[in-house]
Amino acid sequence: MQYYIGIDGGGSNSRLVAITKEGKEVGRSVGGSTNITSQTYDGVFANIKKLVDEFLYTSGVGIKDCAGVCIGSAGASTGDNAELLKKIFCTIGFTCNIIVINDAELVLRSATQGQPGIIIISGTGSVGYALDGSGNMLRVGGWGHIIDDGGSGYRIGMDAIKAALLDFDGRGEKTLLTNMVTEFFDIESTEQVLKYIYGGDFDKAKVAKIALLVSQAAQQGDNVAQQILQSAAQNLIAVAIVLIERAQLNAHKIVLSGSVILQNTNIRTIFEQHIYEMYPNMQIVQMSTSAEMGAAYLAIK
Repeated sequence: MQYYIGIDGGGSNSRLVAITKEGKEVGRSVGGSTNITSQTYDGVFANIKKLVDEFLYTSGVGIKDCAGVCIGSAGASTGDNAELLKKIFCTIGFTCNIIVINDAELVLRSATQGQPGIIIISGTGSVGYALDGSGNMLRVGGWGHIIDDGGSGYRIGMDAIKAALLDFDGRGEKTLLTNMVTEFFDIESTEQVLKYIYGGDFDKAKVAKIALLVSQAAQQGDNVAQQILQSAAQNLIAVAIVLIERAQLNAHKIVLSGSVILQNTNIRTIFEQHIYEMYPNMQIVQMSTSAEMGAAYLAIK
């Protein structure tokens, strides 16, 4: 039985689905990050192999029966990462056609079915893409966690850590985030968080989880947390406005994707209100089908 694999690979985790040409689901699996930009090649190789092995084991199909693979992965458009990801699949044993695209492009094409539109992704990282009326793909943001990723879970987490340290010093406003960050890292004093930030065990996905604490603090009326979320929303709004203007799409879909903008009511509300005030004919939606399923259909095509 021939089947096609679609993979949605993010900065924190990945999801695989396999379907037949007729759309019947063959199997699924969930695994770790596929972002070679932020992970080592060996680490990504191990994550993808585990993802594939779990699927093959639970579904009972053979790897030689795979007729096509499409993976949309964070970091795929950077350098030669697309070729490195293809190499991983070939090394594992895939002999079929392998398509590698950026995870944002995957979600956008899946959501709009190839029609012009915009996607704003805010998860561990952040980025915006637009597909204009001529079929050109435009990108804004997403330049990595060291210098960019405004509005992402990682940036919110780092802003929270910074706010906690400033509070600890006495240079910043008092905030609930100070105790929250200390408890999150299971340390005795806020200053000890530096051992993690500058140590060998640093993981940006872990830092991104602090975004949940910021939401909790904001709901409790913490002014610092509310300001951090406001700043995150403004970063995402700026990305959307640039894409709308450059791609000349003021009456199209803006697809929202990623745990931060989908699950954080504060950020999403600020974002939607601002965009609708400026562009009342835009349609702000979220993914109606999973990105991995969209990838599987792209593999068939």
